[in-house]
Amino acid sequence: MNRVAVIALLAGSCFSAGVASQGGARPDDDVRIVFTDLETLRRTPEAFKSIWVQFDIQFASLGRVSNPFFTRFEPSRYANFVAWAGDQPIWRRDSYDDLFGMLFVAKDTEAVSRLYDLHTYDRLRVTGVVRNTFRDQPWIEVTDFTPLSSKVDTATLAHLFRAERHMQNREWRRAISELSLAPSMDKPSFVRSAVYENLAVCHLRLGEADLARTHLQKALELNSGNRRLRDMLATATTDAQSLLDHDVDRGAIEESERPIWEAFEGGSDLAGANAGTTTGVTTTGTTTGSGTVPTVTTTPSRPQD
Repeated sequence: MNRVAVIALLAGSCFSAGVASQGGARPDDDVRIVFTDLETLRRTPEAFKSIWVQFDIQFASLGRVSNPFFTRFEPSRYANFVAWAGDQPIWRRDSYDDLFGMLFVAKDTEAVSRLYDLHTYDRLRVTGVVRNTFRDQPWIEVTDFTPLSSKVDTATLAHLFRAERHMQNREWRRAISELSLAPSMDKPSFVRSAVYENLAVCHLRLGEADLARTHLQKALELNSGNRRLRDMLATATTDAQSLLDHDVDRGAIEESERPIWEAFEGGSDLAGANAGTTTGVTTTGTTTGSGTVPTVTTTPSRPQD
């Protein structure tokens, strides 16, 4: 998709706004800011070059940039940080490892002091401008950010991670037990929708179509544009038998078999078990014939088998 097509597609999401940061670069009052998401920015960075954007993220940690080729983002002038997209399902290993590290805040702005106070998993709505693109990556100067009201926590990530592993092993009852323990009511809508969807899948595999439909309807209330959920609800209504797992053991889990997941509260092997814990992220440079190539090296903790 070329730059013109992407901007035309997102034009309906544009709005006029200033940026409430002190000092540093910021758009004029009549500059239009495109509301988008980090996934789109990463997929089509050239389409957003020199454009002011606003998008949601989940904060991971502070980063460190070395040899930032020819950009303005020198470590002496800018703080670097690393994040996931605002709705990224980071209880899954591949998603958890897919960090984005080209986010920068000028050190001479008030925003940088707030940046240093952030904790892992904090959800933010950030405003900034794509200053450069290099090796298919947007380099974004963040001029302001606003905390969002809800975020994931270690316990929720642990329950969802364990539940989906049980689902892969066709251990539907165990997965339901895990999902029932996930503290989802005060969590972001994409997390609650995932809990309901997974519960629906488990109940469908067990032949419990009524319960599955209830969970699917709740998931759709939170994520009405999800075609997969609509298709699943249609199948659960008209042909639930086709989704039954005929080989599953439908016996209930004994209380003695239930793991003590509360152990995650005391010290999890997921990243950010403590509020202020940061993942290990370093952005380094590799010298090539075409200049210095920035790379992001991540060494976050993650769920173990």
